Amino acid sequence: MKVYLDLILTERSWSWSIVVIGYLVASMVVRQIVFRSVLKETKRLDSNVYSAVKKLYLRRSLVGWILFLLSVILVAAVWIGWSGPTVEMGPLVSFSVVLLLLFFLSIILHLVSYTRAVLEILGQRMGIEREL
Repeated sequence: MKVYLDLILTERSWSWSIVVIGYLVASMVVRQIVFRSVLKETKRLDSNVYSAVKKLYLRRSLVGWILFLLSVILVAAVWIGWSGPTVEMGPLVSFSVVLLLLFFLSIILHLVSYTRAVLEILGQRMGIEREL
């Protein structure tokens, strides 16, 4: 296992893909944990309501996905550009803070988009015609 880890750490021309895949998997797990209860409750509603909410959410969540994509690109760029086994703590801390801010801002924007979609669809169902 140590041989593979050393290979990943030294061969940055291709190992960035493994790091990005790991970041994607970890991010989707966190996203699923955050969204699980909201999605579960929305699915309990009528299937037409859930479908309409999902469709509207996908249209509204573009900014959140762009921020998430930016964080993925940042991970890949830093991994490719980072040289050597030693890391200075200053740039690493800065990178980590920026990465976490982008990721959590992305999650917040997704939650806002989903909430607005739910409120708009439920408002339409109740007869309240108002754009959020």
